[in-house]
Formats: sequence, structure tokens, C-alpha cells
Amino acid sequence: MALFETRFYDKYGNFDNSKFIELLKKSQKQQLKAQLGRKTWAKDIILFASVARKDLWQFINKFSIFVNSGIDVKWALGILVKQTKNPLLKKIIIEMKENIDHGVSIHETMLMHPKIFDPLTTALIEVGEKTGQLGKILAELDTSLLDSIELKWKVKGAMIYPMILLGLTISMVIFMMIFIVPKITASFEKTGSALPAMTQIVVNISNFFLNDWGILIIVSIATIVFLKMVGKTYTGKVIFANIFIRLPVFGYIVKQSNIIYFIKSFTILIDAWVLLLEALKTSSKVVPNLMYKKELIRIKNEVEAGLTISKSLWLNLDYETNVYINKLFSEEFAYVVSTGEETWSLSGSLKKIGYNYDAELKRYIGNLSSMMEPIIIVIVWFLVGSIVVAIMLPFFSLGKVAKKL
Repeated sequence: MALFETRFYDKYGNFDNSKFIELLKKSQKQQLKAQLGRKTWAKDIILFASVARKDLWQFINKFSIFVNSGIDVKWALGILVKQTKNPLLKKIIIEMKENIDHGVSIHETMLMHPKIFDPLTTALIEVGEKTGQLGKILAELDTSLLDSIELKWKVKGAMIYPMILLGLTISMVIFMMIFIVPKITASFEKTGSALPAMTQIVVNISNFFLNDWGILIIVSIATIVFLKMVGKTYTGKVIFANIFIRLPVFGYIVKQSNIIYFIKSFTILIDAWVLLLEALKTSSKVVPNLMYKKELIRIKNEVEAGLTISKSLWLNLDYETNVYINKLFSEEFAYVVSTGEETWSLSGSLKKIGYNYDAELKRYIGNLSSMMEPIIIVIVWFLVGSIVVAIMLPFFSLGKVAKKL
């Protein structure tokens, strides 16, 4: 009865689908409850499914090709349903295709799945649908997603590579402590002679791994759980975001990558004729680091109050001596923004410096990867060498040990 009492038209006679979208969300929840309530095959319910960034890019890439080839949007979605392998994404595409018949646009369906479609993708699709330039927007979004995927993999690669090497090193040290050190030191302990201090330290660590390994596992699990719980809180997110920014070597990568994410999303939105405040707001949702999110929201609020973006970055050109104190965006970036605002070419200016930042970050990551190899090798030799030296020290007093045997 409530369905028929709901009005989908405003007082001017225009169709308002906001209430219809609410009904769709409720029906989806009820349908899922009904499926969970009865015995069904696993394929009928998609649990623990996710859509990788690569799957999303492939969807946008194919969608762009179809739309720019002159194929109808609904027909293009029908083709994509057959070509998409990811079960969750396929289900969402089916929803898009069916919702079009009920007056629900593609971006409105995307809004129902915020974990799959980021704010930039949703905002651009909305602009494309409203302006009739969906094909052009999809082509730009295709390039943007591919660039962001490559950048993300480069940043992850720079951070994961040394972690893998350190993990292998620690595993090798633990193996030596458990299987090698006890066998070699057992004979010396039977003699009752005092072991050198360095050897005794290694023996104590080895005994800890052998006898108290349960404590080590419990502490490790508790630490991981604690960090994850703290990371879910707002205070924890702020703390971790600050730590990542201030890291000695990798902090530069975090800062530079967040600025590049902002530049690419902001320029695409500006070129799509999205309002400045809305572009800043959407870009703040795209950058991954919480400190940059907060900074962009602050800039957006100050621009809304009447300041320029460069002024909101704390760039003051009214005095001969300028003190720049913004720690998230460089002074060079602020000057480029100021120049773009004065010449009415903000998007073009940001694209140029964004290209330079991207090339500089790639060089930095390449050099860092090359530098990390010898550093990790030195760490490996130091750890393994210390254990070997500690094991060999008692052999220097082998004569004294032999007399006691």
C-alpha cells in the first residue's frame, strides 16, 4: 500500500526518482534477506566478493569503447554483462541496465555501491550523463583510472619490495636460531664453561624462540589486532596518516602520490565543467591520506568564504618577504596555482606540474628500488654475520674447553 501512496512527481509535475531509489535499496536488502533465509546454491548469493581496481578499469575501458563507437548505452551494458567475469561487478552492471528502464541513471546506481565506485568516477559519470558527453567523459576516466592503477602499483612496489627482503631476512635468522644455534652451542654448554657475552646473548634469544614461541605468537597477533582496531578509529587514522607523511624515506612518496591523485582528479573535474567547490570536495574524497583529505576540505571551506586557492594554501604575495608554512603542498605548487588563477588557466598549469611530479616520483621510486638492494644486503650480512661470529667465538677458547672434557 505504501508503494502506491509514494509520489514520484514534485508539485511542478517533474519526475523525482529519489524516492524510487530508496525503494530500490530497500527491495535489494529484502531480497538478500530472503535469499539468506532459504537454502540456495552458493552461486545465488555473492558473499565476500570484491571488485579490484583493475576490474573496474576494464569495465570503464570497454564501456568507453562501446559508447564512443555509437552503441546505445543500454545495449553496451548488455554486452558488458556477457564479457564481465567478476560476479559482483556483473550483478551491478545488470542493476544499471535494469534501472535505466525505471528512470534511474547510471551514476545513481553507482551511488548505491560506494565501496566499488569512488567519488571521482561517480561524479564524472554524472557530468557525462547530464551534459550528453558520456563518451568523452568515459575516455578521460579510462585514462585516469589506468594512470592511477600504475601509480598505485609503483608506490606499493617501492614499499613492498624492501618489506619482502626484510621478511626473508628475519625468517632466515629465526631458522638459524631454532635449528642451527642450539645444536652448535649444546656441546659448549655441557662443559660448564662460561660462554662469551655475545654468544650468550644469541643463545638466550635462541632459547626464547624454542621455549617461549607461544608468547611471541600471542604478542604478534595482539599487536596486529590492536593496530587494526586503532586504525578504524578517527584518531588512529589521523595518527597513522601523520606517521606515513613523516617517514624518513617513504614519506616523500606518500606526499607526492597524494598530490598527484589530487591534481589528476581535480583537473578532470574542472575540464568537465564541474563547479570549483564541488571539484575540491570530490578530490578530497579521492586522495587516500586523511591529512590531505582534511587539508583539501579546509581549502574548500576557505574558498567558499571568498579566498583563492593559493591564499588558502597560505601563499601570501602581498609582502616582499614571504614565509610559507604549508607542510603538505610545496611552495612551488602554491605558486603554480597562483599563476593559474591569475591567467585563468588553472587546469593547464596543474596538468603541467602534475606531469613533472609524476615523472619525478617514478625516477625517485626507481632510484629507491636500486638503493634498497645493497642496503638490505648489508642488513642481511650484519644479522647473519653477528650470529656466525657469536657461534665461532667459543672456538677461540677451544683449548680450555678440551681440558675439561
